[in-house]
Amino acid sequence: MVRKASGSTAARQAMMEPRERIIASARDVFIEQGLDLATVREITLRAEVNVAAISYYFGSKDELISEVLNIMMEPYTSARIVALDACEASAAPAYPSLAKVAEALVRPMVEFSRDADGARPLTRLILQIRSRPREMTTRFFVRRVDPAVFRFIDAFSRAVPSLTRADIFWRYNFSIGAIMQVLIDSDHASFRLKQLSGGLCDTDDDEQIISQLTAYICAGFQAPPVV
Repeated sequence: MVRKASGSTAARQAMMEPRERIIASARDVFIEQGLDLATVREITLRAEVNVAAISYYFGSKDELISEVLNIMMEPYTSARIVALDACEASAAPAYPSLAKVAEALVRPMVEFSRDADGARPLTRLILQIRSRPREMTTRFFVRRVDPAVFRFIDAFSRAVPSLTRADIFWRYNFSIGAIMQVLIDSDHASFRLKQLSGGLCDTDDDEQIISQLTAYICAGFQAPPVV
């Protein structure tokens, strides 16, 4: 359904330049509907610009998708590398512990996925992308995300040398799945985990989420090798 931005979103957009309004509107539409179902018409209506503005500022819808992904993913991917660099530097000349590597993986994902309103737009967008993969988004992840992934695979391999590289990849993937699940269940739009636990799990508390996820991931990596 085509609708205009409302409330505080509209007020913020009124202060933006057209290009910024398009990016902000596109982000919201991509998160709500996915990349394939999002239409240029709805994006431009929400941004209050002419349909031709997409071509003028970005060239195509695919280029707009790339711009939104860059803006949303870059702070998070950079923070992961910074966290791992700091973790390794503090442990030098030894290697960082499993717990330190796990926290370096978890903390940026938890902290950079939350916006000022307490929602998790980055997590929602990643879930949309993963549920309906496209060639261009796959290329984006290979180019912008995979270098950080391999850094963490190497760090986990050094922290748990008893595991094969295949085990490390499996457990890394399970870890990412656990992080994404908790973050989507801690989004203000659902508060699924908080409600399910009767308030025992305070998913408004990022430090609690980080501590619980780090402990869980460490336990997974410390499980015996699969034979």
